[in-house]
Amino acid sequence: MSDVFEHDDNLIDAMHTQALDQAKDAALKYVSTRMRTQREVIAHLQKKGYANDVIRETVSFLKGYQYLDDAAYCRAWIHDKLQFHPCGRQKMAMELSKKVADRQLVQLSLEEYYPSELEVEYAHTAAMQKMKSSVRAKQVSRQQLARFLYSRGYGGSIIESVLHTIEFSVPAEEF
Repeated sequence: MSDVFEHDDNLIDAMHTQALDQAKDAALKYVSTRMRTQREVIAHLQKKGYANDVIRETVSFLKGYQYLDDAAYCRAWIHDKLQFHPCGRQKMAMELSKKVADRQLVQLSLEEYYPSELEVEYAHTAAMQKMKSSVRAKQVSRQQLARFLYSRGYGGSIIESVLHTIEFSVPAEEF
């Protein structure tokens, strides 16, 4: 009778090893196309139907070989976002939180790689571009510019500091 249980255990171990190898292959293909986060890999493997213990072991394997590094992902993502589609910290935090589960890591990364002085600079540049593009069509009011900057993810204090540096032809009471 003990031979039957031993045979079953060996079969279960073999099936687990096979599933783990398949999950590792699927994960390696997934991370080979571009940088991924732990959350993305877990979702990808869950979608493929792997068991939680297999997913956990696969993620650990990927971390061990440094294929998964959420901190490096945050740094690269913030750099690329500022390079190609700058926006405010609030919007960045929201977008990055969809990819990275650790909210504290997201906040620390934003503080380190997107200082508030730089955020003010980007907000001012966006405001000036909006003013320049709207000159022929109509005058931009303080309120319109504030809404524009808010939609780009800039916070109230950043918006206020930018608005104080711009001269408007529309009276300030409108804001």
